[in-house]
Formats: sequence, structure tokens, C-alpha cells
Amino acid sequence: MIDIEKIVDDELNLLLQRFEETMSYVSNLEYPIKLNSFGYFLRLALNTLQNEEFDYVLTRLNNNKELERNEGGYSIEYLGVNNPKLTLTGLINHLKINLPKTNKLISYSTTYCSNSIIVVDRNDYDFLKSYIRTNKIQFLTNQELKKKLKNEDLRNKTLIFYSFNGFKDFDFIYHLPNDVILTLYEQEVRLYEKQLQAHKSKLEQEIISENRFVLCGIKYDTIIDQIVEVNPTLEDIITRLEDRSKIAYEGYKNESDSILDELEEQIHHKLTFSNGIIAEMESNETAFDTTGNLVKVYKLRHGDKIRIYPKEQLAENLLQIAIEYEPEIFGKVEEHAKLWLNTLKDLDKEYPVREELYSKLKEKGLRVLPLTVDAYFRGYRKYPMFNCDLNAIISLSGNIDLIEQIPHILKSKRLYNSTMIAFGRGIKQELKQFLKEKTLGDILNKRNFTRETLSKFIEEQMPLLTISEIQEINHE
Repeated sequence: MIDIEKIVDDELNLLLQRFEETMSYVSNLEYPIKLNSFGYFLRLALNTLQNEEFDYVLTRLNNNKELERNEGGYSIEYLGVNNPKLTLTGLINHLKINLPKTNKLISYSTTYCSNSIIVVDRNDYDFLKSYIRTNKIQFLTNQELKKKLKNEDLRNKTLIFYSFNGFKDFDFIYHLPNDVILTLYEQEVRLYEKQLQAHKSKLEQEIISENRFVLCGIKYDTIIDQIVEVNPTLEDIITRLEDRSKIAYEGYKNESDSILDELEEQIHHKLTFSNGIIAEMESNETAFDTTGNLVKVYKLRHGDKIRIYPKEQLAENLLQIAIEYEPEIFGKVEEHAKLWLNTLKDLDKEYPVREELYSKLKEKGLRVLPLTVDAYFRGYRKYPMFNCDLNAIISLSGNIDLIEQIPHILKSKRLYNSTMIAFGRGIKQELKQFLKEKTLGDILNKRNFTRETLSKFIEEQMPLLTISEIQEINHE
């Protein structure tokens, strides 16, 4: 049985309506403004529980220049009250101040105590556990729940979900043998109802078939339901997420962040440490503080002590984990990674003067600086930073067969990036677990880490560093 705990918020409904009006306004200008990333911001906001996560979404939205750099040259002043960034910011601030979904979940500590499991996003695990203090409610991530369902009989447990992201979520939740409670905003409830309606329609097509009528002789009259109206931006973004990800993603944040990274110009920070080490990090990346908690780079200040997660050292391990989990899906990732890099190396032979090669690539649309191109040669990245970089490299080769492969290589790049985010966060959480509790998680155990090995790895590859200076930098 599936029960819905609908979060009624009239002001949120008005803010969403106003946001849709501004989105419609800019899309119907003489030179329409396409805001491809705004739906992802909305999706993140509706699934967010924590104040600092709302700050993260607001910072990324504020730094996003998709609206300001529109092809029609419309100024923010010209848009006035019809500015979608303004209305979306107001909506997110409303959620941040009132925390409707968070408060609803916290109330479950007295409402749904017995035999309940809240299915949490990995980032919300510690947060919810600190606010819902009862031994009667269990907290499991989606991945942990799926593992338990394979090995244990959980039918006596009530499962509580607080996000809904389209068909994949519906298919999983609908077929659970458990009692399920969906804690959703009204707009998310409509997403669920639309999936339910589509499911019923599919069943009806089977029921009204000729074969069934011949077998039982009973005619079935189709029940015509009123069409469920869904918020257009939410519906569009859910469709895009489903079309893009052909694997069962662990959560909307992983996939949304991956797409936003490609759509946005990232703000980079140059961190100088007291021992002279310099590191460059994107504003939405995280580092470990002295207590083992993760902190966003844009929140760091002079004098903070942090440990930096060593992406380069673990990248290959992460890919191997992905290959082990789903080898048939990830088979092309490594092949395509070698293909573009070998193409770049061939171009280096054709243009032995590196400055000339860089100039030719710029003509084809390369976006990064020469130093980053040098890093490509050294194998520091599995795929180029931006899609246009990969396009430039392969287009310059003039190889028609390779050029036709670009869509497939980009698909492998997207799959690789989203997987690195998913597994990267998983290992980050396990590193966090070790820093705080000195215990090993499943992923690190499978990679044959021991507590002694991990302690040595942390001290050598993730030493505690003190920030002496932090600067914003722009690669344009």
C-alpha cells in the first residue's frame, strides 16, 4: 500500500506559478532565451533538506550566467519582474527559510516510530539522524535498501521516501511488498500520479485485448481519468534525467550535478596553503574539515584547516569499481577515453609546435587554457573538461569515421562523469566515516583497504593543510 503525505504549501504554489510565468515570458521573446539548467536547480531545491545545501543551490544559481549571456542581448533591467532567476531565487529562499519537507520528516519521530525505515539521500544521512532521535526509525540509503531487500524479509517495515524522480522511482516503489509513505510537495505528488496513470493505462491495454476477451468473454470498459497536469519545468527535467541516464542512478543530485557541471561555467578557487602547496578547486567541490565533515569550497576561509580528496589517485580505482558493478554498460568508457587521447597525440605530431596546435584547437572551439591541454597529454583527465574540447580535438583530426563517433564518445563521457560523482561521493562518505569513526565501509573493504592502509593513505595523500590565501579565478 502506498500512502502519500502531501506537503501543502500555498505560498510555494504561488512562487512556482510565478516562476513558470517568467520562464514562459523569456521563452516567448523575439529571440527566445533557453534556460537549460534552471530545471535542475528547481529539482535540487525541491529535494533539499539542509540549510547549507540550499546555500549551495543558491550559489550555483547566482553564478550561473545562462540568462545574462542570452543570444538576444536582453539585459536584466529589460526583463525586470519577468526575470526567472529572480523568481527561482525567491522560491528557493522560501524553502530554505521554512524547510517544509525537513519539518515534516522530523515530525515522524513521533508519528511513524515503529518498524519504519526512512530512505535517505547519502548527503542527508547524518543530518536526519541528528534530528530524528529514536531507535525505532532506521535510516538506509537507496543502495543499502536494495541490498537488504535481496537478503532480508523487510515486508513488516514501513518505507518512507521523500523524493520522487520519475519512472525509475515509480517502478521501484510501486512493486515493493512493503507499506510505503511518500512525503512529497504537491507538485511531486502530481509527478507520481502521472506515472500511476500511465501504469494503469498500460494495464488497461492488456485487459482490453482481443485475446483476453476470447478467453473470458467479459468486455472491459476503459475508465477515462482526468489528465494529471504536471508543472512543465519539473516534467521536462524529469524526462531529461530519465533519457540521459540509462543506469539506475542513486539519486537526482548525482545526475543533476553532473549535468550542471557541463552546462555551467564553474567558478574556480585557487587555494594557497601555509606549507606553499597550491590547489585549484571548483566552488561546488568539497573538502574534509578537522572533524571529518565535508565542507563546500565556496565556504572556505583564510585559516581553515582541510584535507583535500585526492581525485587523481583514486580515479582509476573508481572506474574499476564501476566496471565491476556493470561491465556491459561501462565497456566503451575506457575504449573511448583512449580514442580521443590518441587523437590528440596524433595531432601533436602533425603540429609539433604546441602553440600552433593550441591555436588550431581554439579555432575549432577549444575552451580551456594551454596548461589544461598539457594536462590532457599527461593523462590527468579521463575525458576533456568540456564537450566543446572533445569536439575540437576530433574535428581537427579531419577523420570522418572519428567525427561520426563523437555522439557515442560524449555518451561515454557523460556516463563516466556521473559515475565518478556517484562513486566519488560514496568513497568520500566512507572516508568521512573513517575520519569520524575509524571504521571501513563496503567500497573500501572491497578495494582491500585495511585501517592501517587507509590511515597511511590519508596522512600521505590527504594531509591536514592550513589555508593562507584563497582567490577566485576565471579561465576564460
